[in-house]
Amino acid sequence: MRRIAAIVLVALGLVQGATLTVNGRQYYVNGINVPWNQFGSDVGSHPQWGHLYSSSWFETFCSACQTSGVNAARLWIHCDGRSSPEFDGTGVVTGLDATFLPDLADIFARALSHNVMLMPCLWSFDMTGDGASSAGPYAGLHANLITDTVKTRSYITNALLPIVQQFRNAPNLLGWEIINEPEWSVNDIEDGGGTTQTVTADQMKRFCGMIASAIHRNSANLVTVGSACLKWSSPRNPPAVIHLWGDAALRAACGGDTAAHVDFYQIHYYDWMYNADWGYDPFQLSPAKTPAYWQLDKPTLVGESPAKAGNYTVTQMLDNCFANGYCGIFPWSYWGGDGAGDWPSVRSQLKAFRDAHAALVDFQLPTVVPAAVRPASARPSGPAICLPFACRLPDGAVWGLDGRAVARPGRGGVVFVGTALTPRHP
Repeated sequence: MRRIAAIVLVALGLVQGATLTVNGRQYYVNGINVPWNQFGSDVGSHPQWGHLYSSSWFETFCSACQTSGVNAARLWIHCDGRSSPEFDGTGVVTGLDATFLPDLADIFARALSHNVMLMPCLWSFDMTGDGASSAGPYAGLHANLITDTVKTRSYITNALLPIVQQFRNAPNLLGWEIINEPEWSVNDIEDGGGTTQTVTADQMKRFCGMIASAIHRNSANLVTVGSACLKWSSPRNPPAVIHLWGDAALRAACGGDTAAHVDFYQIHYYDWMYNADWGYDPFQLSPAKTPAYWQLDKPTLVGESPAKAGNYTVTQMLDNCFANGYCGIFPWSYWGGDGAGDWPSVRSQLKAFRDAHAALVDFQLPTVVPAAVRPASARPSGPAICLPFACRLPDGAVWGLDGRAVARPGRGGVVFVGTALTPRHP
């Protein structure tokens, strides 16, 4: 369903606009980091605070994205583990609570209704921090989920796979991000580490590789890792010091597993990385610090950048990212609350970029009805389709959509969005 593609446009001698392909259509990511409404508690229920999901907040967010030409959102899920997944007393993952999948399904459906793709970010380096005193007993201190492969497999089996199986066919799933800025949890790379618990680079690569392999073996979805900096994500040494997320590194950490790889690289940029000579900078135009400059062999996405002016204006970051041949950008953020930028400082610039590149940015719902929801007659039969979806129902089909009857008696089909599609008879 999803594969990587790149288009090459030549202007002023620069390679522009690498793309990602979703459902057969190429997109340049004109995105925004949500990254959360309630950190670590947007989906699922917190053991002390209860169920915090706000459908109205996400409806407002998705509507704002559509108005401003945003075609993708980066959404943090588990974060430090405070609300999901479910753990037993030894740190083994036992599953997801009853609200988790319905909450996430609602976000997917609302995003789809506003033509927004989602890139869920499963974990963050915060999983090895310690937030227990302020955010409950499961907020961080989960290094053993990384270091102990039995616990990693418990997460994969009891939480990851149910998530992937539920959403792998969602037409607006851009891809899965395994972890945000894992280098801040790694203790044996130059300038890495800093969280309460730390792990080795090999342990982190194995954790990411095992998760990537599980996703690849159970879906056609894209997978990435949100690297904090090109310093740790490039073979060009110097100025980079290590390439943690290349195929060879991940496969070696996973015993040669060929499914242990990312499909596109993701790097982050903030102004502490700026330097005209050695800077870990995707936006520099002279010399052009393109993915090829960094010797990267896959499409590369800028997963975080300031949503405010600094060494570059917001417009320069958006335009230079495209000009240098990256496949998209997610400014930080719609609501991070951390001073690194905000929505009013970036929305008009995102809209201007979309207006200049609408053919590469605008999300299009697939028009081909999946075989699983294409009945042979007006009296469909078969199992329910239980996942977030959007489809064009064939003429005359009668189905139950989220418990209500829907039908399309005319010509051409019509789009329905929901979470459970069940055969019905007229």
